[in-house]
Amino acid sequence: MRWTNYFVHPADNRYHVFSFREEAQAAEFEARLKEGNIAYEAHQEGGEWMFAVARTFFKEALRHNHLVHAAHRTPFIPVEGLRWALLVFTGVVVGLALWGWLTANRAVAQEMPWELDALGRVHVPVAAMGGRPVSMANEGLTASWSPKVGSDFGLRINRRLKDGWCVAGGLEWVRREHLVVVSMAIDSLGISTTDTLPQLRSLSYRLPLLGGYRLALGWDTWEVTAGVGLALEWRTSETSEVVSVFDEGGSRQLEAYSGRSRYLAFPILAEFGLQRPAEEDRLGWYVGWHWSSPLGRTTWAETVWRDNSLGSKARNYLHHSVAALDVRIIFPE
Repeated sequence: MRWTNYFVHPADNRYHVFSFREEAQAAEFEARLKEGNIAYEAHQEGGEWMFAVARTFFKEALRHNHLVHAAHRTPFIPVEGLRWALLVFTGVVVGLALWGWLTANRAVAQEMPWELDALGRVHVPVAAMGGRPVSMANEGLTASWSPKVGSDFGLRINRRLKDGWCVAGGLEWVRREHLVVVSMAIDSLGISTTDTLPQLRSLSYRLPLLGGYRLALGWDTWEVTAGVGLALEWRTSETSEVVSVFDEGGSRQLEAYSGRSRYLAFPILAEFGLQRPAEEDRLGWYVGWHWSSPLGRTTWAETVWRDNSLGSKARNYLHHSVAALDVRIIFPE
């Protein structure tokens, strides 16, 4: 049983074999190999298309393989409304389960004060905090990837310790948005175009772990809170957008891809805010500022411009630092 669609050639380990069960995917992969001048041998057997690529070109062929699957991917649940309904239902079930556990152990909770937060964030692109555009250029092609307003949703469990200290963990769903502007200029051929692609959206899940401190203001139950920590984050899939443009200058095809440099990322987290804790018969709330930035390079971006006779592509790494307005509802113990 194979977990991926590529493997070492069983008879010659100098080659890797890429297999496809969909003819459209196989055709696009073959076209990409030809465009990249990657030598290959093709074979079809029993409804499966196979391509043998020399080990020297494996990394480049693997990149094309990922891009083909990203372009042809289909959602696990094809109906968008059903996906959102399932997400909301799951969140409600998890929240009710945690609520039941906390309220059923009220006597213990008085000695071990736990809190459950439902949080929502709005990403605010701030260049000074890492939310700056990324540019890439090659052979007349210039592209700009600008971060736009994204969002986070999740649940957070807090454990109050002595002397104002606390620890927290949870599960969060992160959505990032990028606006891609593509320009192509070749003076000798009289080509000068600028196009904007639809916003690219990437999704990931995050498991945060933070330590923090809460300072009572001495007015009612208000507190100033601050925390730092580290998270484990994994991205659900790679992202792609392909757009065909037809105008007076002719036709062209624009492609934008966002891929994972590695499956797992480890962002640093920092938070600061003002909160009013929940009481037995009243919900609490929190308003603050959240910042996160992954360790190392985690995501690459590629932009492609093509017309009938020529093409160009440019590549760079994306900044995934995020500054966000953080709002939470705090449930009673």
